[in-house]
Amino acid sequence: MSYAEIEAILRPLDKSPKKIKKIKKDFIPQGISDDINSTIFSKVSMESILRELGIDTSKNPTECFFHNSSGGKCMGWDNETAHCFHCDNSWNKFSLVRDAKKLTDKETFDWFAEKSGMVDELKQSRKEYVEKNKKEENESPEGYEIMSRRGQIEEFWKAHPFYYDRSKIFWLWDKENYKWEISDEIDFCNKIFETLHVDTLDNQTRTEIIAGFKQVGRKHKPEPKQKSWIQFKDKIYDIKTGEVFNASPKYFIMNPLPWKVGETEEIPTIDKYFDDWMQGQDKTWKEVLYEILAYNTCTDKFMQRLIALVGGGSNGKGTYIKLTQKFIGDENYVASEIKQLSENQFEPAVLFGKLLCVMGEVSQDDLKNTNQLKKLGGEDKISFQFKGKTPFTEDNTATCICLTNSMPITPDKTQGFYRRWLIVDFLNQFKEIDSGLIDRIPDVEFENLAKKCLRILKEMYETEKFTNEGDFLEREKRYEERSNPLMKFIETKCEEVENTTTSLREFTNQCNEYFREKHLRIQNIKQIGKILREEGFIITPRNFMGISSKVIINLRILSKTTKTTNI
Repeated sequence: MSYAEIEAILRPLDKSPKKIKKIKKDFIPQGISDDINSTIFSKVSMESILRELGIDTSKNPTECFFHNSSGGKCMGWDNETAHCFHCDNSWNKFSLVRDAKKLTDKETFDWFAEKSGMVDELKQSRKEYVEKNKKEENESPEGYEIMSRRGQIEEFWKAHPFYYDRSKIFWLWDKENYKWEISDEIDFCNKIFETLHVDTLDNQTRTEIIAGFKQVGRKHKPEPKQKSWIQFKDKIYDIKTGEVFNASPKYFIMNPLPWKVGETEEIPTIDKYFDDWMQGQDKTWKEVLYEILAYNTCTDKFMQRLIALVGGGSNGKGTYIKLTQKFIGDENYVASEIKQLSENQFEPAVLFGKLLCVMGEVSQDDLKNTNQLKKLGGEDKISFQFKGKTPFTEDNTATCICLTNSMPITPDKTQGFYRRWLIVDFLNQFKEIDSGLIDRIPDVEFENLAKKCLRILKEMYETEKFTNEGDFLEREKRYEERSNPLMKFIETKCEEVENTTTSLREFTNQCNEYFREKHLRIQNIKQIGKILREEGFIITPRNFMGISSKVIINLRILSKTTKTTNI
């Protein structure tokens, strides 16, 4: 027998102190919890490893994997370690597999994970480790907030989430209303004094804090919201998927609606108002009013529509807008004018992050820049410029609604212009104005209206049209009839007869009577004369019935009371 074989047999019986070669520690990769690590190793026995290496485990001591042995009894082993007295070397389970199979530490650990059947648990442990590290990186070290300015600002962010965007705009999370809102440096300095009691009156301190706010705020950029998301109170509703989840500063949302979603769609008071406002035309126009409300709640202007509510005074369109404003919330709408939005480079900035823009009465020459107006319809990028800030390009989120008694004449006769307009007529004229209509609507009806709008908007995503809006040609016709009603008056109430004249003043009076009947804008004699000349009619001074006045050549009104004469 060799010395090594004899030593392997006798060594377990030797009780004297002895120095054994130190076994290298197991490799423990990053991202593995102690529990997972110990479980993986415990599930693989030394005996199974030896068999894996082709070593006879029916005897102990046995042969060594690393050299030939005549007796085959030089390596003693138990469940945790093995020692070869010929090699004068010791191994644990990990090092034995690594050395025998010539693997790297990571490959050895993966081998144990596979043999123990814990590959999935290993992946999950590594994933949790990465998430934990990411969280720890975002957290300040213990005491850091006390020792550094950046730490103070990081502590402030935990209490009051904020963001500084690339257009140099500060945003602060409004905890009460669950939304991001534009803020400024003064608000931040006041907040940090309230939160951390740091004096911000000193110029140097204030400069350091503002610079810190910008750096830290840029790092904490919230995720963009999906276009199909609508927020009611503290809940976000995904129109397309039906998912509902809590609002948080994680998502960049600026325009929650101030109502929770009701249990039913019962809204009897609102429904009656809509019936009254749409009197004089098909009852289905009431559905259009609901569709407009639903469209206003969404920042996705997927329909690409500009909306006009047309009619004279005391007909309900103003009250409808007040109802809309109360429903979407005071901070979600603005007022502007078509001309300002088309010509003033800073005016479109008032629309940023809003849901509704109400535009008042329009003049005949308000549509010089129709390209900008078409962009306001949606799904076209708009340049937003806040004074003193870097301009940026973004989608318009506001529905533009114009309240007018007639549409402005447009120089743009393209289909791209006409197809964007949804025109709703308010034909019923009320004898008395009731200023308290909106106050009489119970809050529960606004909550139920929210539920109704979610359902309607989902349907609109599928149909991509408003009720009664018609095809492109029908929209063009409706627009022209309301933007240039003078030609409609000539078409239906006049005839062209050679060698006749009609007093321009009398023509204007008759024309305005027609406009009143149709609830359209009254026009003065200069405006009507200008339109007639643009349409090719000849207007010239004449002595008419002994009085010098302007007359229209070759045009006669089909009315017995109108004064006409032959040339």
